[in-house]
Amino acid sequence: MGDKNVNDAREMFVPHKENTQGDQHLTTKEELIQFGLKYLEGIGSPSICQVCILHGGSCCTGCSHLKQGVGCQQRNISCTAWLCGFLKFIFHETGLLSEWDSFWEQIPGKDFRKDSTPPVVVINKWLETPSVQLLGEAFAKDLSKLIMESNQFDYVIRLHADLDFYLDRLNYYKSPEALVILETGLKDLTKDFHYFHSAKEKMNI
Repeated sequence: MGDKNVNDAREMFVPHKENTQGDQHLTTKEELIQFGLKYLEGIGSPSICQVCILHGGSCCTGCSHLKQGVGCQQRNISCTAWLCGFLKFIFHETGLLSEWDSFWEQIPGKDFRKDSTPPVVVINKWLETPSVQLLGEAFAKDLSKLIMESNQFDYVIRLHADLDFYLDRLNYYKSPEALVILETGLKDLTKDFHYFHSAKEKMNI
């Protein structure tokens, strides 16, 4: 969206009275997308995505907006907010998953690989962009090493599906017994990510 369109949208948008109270802010769809991309860069997503895509795990496979050798041609709110198993694991380990999910829950119009989000929306607050790129880079280094050692063509796909399994249930179940079982399973699944765990320890996370 160009600057003129953004300004026009701001002028057309008349917030309800309650939207002008407290810490709520007006922002644009494009600003939200750029914020999301910057936030993901802050946890080292480019390093992880590079390894994942190289080994057939791209979450964009089959998308009509993907141009070979160039990338996404139509960024949207839904894909920006969505986390694969790898990124979800980084967010979980850094304690950022809950606030990330809560932030995007306030944005309307999310769908699969598209959105119907209005050009201007109201949000309660912005998140502070993290600066833990080293964790993502360390995870990517482990991932690349484990892929080569596995000799399994679908290793990447199966691994982030397994991570999704544990992390989605950790976010859902409240029973202490269930949480212990899930945390133990997640720890076992990621025990060979030595660079990642070492980086996390050095960063005192």
